[in-house]
Amino acid sequence: MPAPDESNKPHVCMVVHAYYPLGEPRVEREARAAVDAGYTVDVVCLRATGEPAFETIDDIRVTRLPVEHVRGAGARQVVSEYADFTLRAARATLRMHRRHPIDVVHVHAPPDFLILSAIVPRLRGSGVMLDIHDLSPDMFDVRFGGRRLAGTLERCLRLVERAACSVADRVLTVHEAYRRELTAHGVPSERIEIVMNAPDDEAIERARAAAAPVQPDSFVVAYHGTLTHWYGVDLLVEAIARLQQRVPKIRGLILGAGDALAPAEELAERLGVADRIEFSRTYLPHDEALRVVAAASCGVIPNRRSRLNRFALSSKLLEYVALGIPVVVAELETLRAHFSPTEVTFFEPDDAESLTEAIAWVAEHPEEAREKLERARERADGYSWPASRTRLLASLAAAVPRKRYR
Repeated sequence: MPAPDESNKPHVCMVVHAYYPLGEPRVEREARAAVDAGYTVDVVCLRATGEPAFETIDDIRVTRLPVEHVRGAGARQVVSEYADFTLRAARATLRMHRRHPIDVVHVHAPPDFLILSAIVPRLRGSGVMLDIHDLSPDMFDVRFGGRRLAGTLERCLRLVERAACSVADRVLTVHEAYRRELTAHGVPSERIEIVMNAPDDEAIERARAAAAPVQPDSFVVAYHGTLTHWYGVDLLVEAIARLQQRVPKIRGLILGAGDALAPAEELAERLGVADRIEFSRTYLPHDEALRVVAAASCGVIPNRRSRLNRFALSSKLLEYVALGIPVVVAELETLRAHFSPTEVTFFEPDDAESLTEAIAWVAEHPEEAREKLERARERADGYSWPASRTRLLASLAAAVPRKRYR
């Protein structure tokens, strides 16, 4: 049963096929915003080895299901994992709804069919929000595009995407480019709200206050987040190797985990820069990751060209700018739409030599790089978390059933 002081609070259940809080700053940020606004918040997520099945973190109740994500899995295993998690999440939300009625099920996608975890509460009067972090058809294309039946499966994913959006009272996504794509796929534009992956100002201030002093005898190039081939961390390793002579004080800081971790470490060994690059080999809590990278000299967004990355607006980019770190960025469509060459230093995607020159420019032109950064910080004011937080809470309030709280 809910505690007495929770009985009159609207109840939100967030469902995400990911680990929480490691690796999911968007979900963590939105959950904290809801708690601060007076909601009771549950999060249903994956469970890694050694994690407790139930835990309360910052007044957010976390239910971890016995499903672990298998990196690098084939298509059948991916579908099986997603389906297993969805069924378990559906049972978990039903049990939760029976104990303490859920007012809004906030489903984080992909996969879009995770919306099925909200169906029973929906039939019993709960509101539903679908929060699309990435477009499922584009994610499928990156991993399995070009294979037999890929076209048919992609068309199925578009149908699932549209059906999931039709079930939701409100659809959230991360920027305008995704809203345009969803609208082109048949989702009414007026039902879509943009909640950007902007950093929380308080988290940024905590990170800056706790950061180690910048070392004048080093030039630290940072990357934090998921390590996959498409995010280009190997290009960063190669660029550091190329710059050993030109920028003798260069060091690399790579925080995170993923399919590309082992290949990146092997490449560093092969190129003779293993002693110059620090790998965390695991995800760090978001506040800790921000604290560690806050002392960096340059942040890098080394995304490769892909259909998925065409629309990607890296949260790392916004975090580096907020932390006061000059940024080197792959010149891809959505990244270029949000920042200009006078604000960040672009390089040609997939090109280690171009990335090398961009990092060298930042190292060799510190004053000009700082001037770019200041202009980037002015631009980023328009992408602030307070504005997105307001839109998030307005969408939550609109999804809460009127009969209970209005």
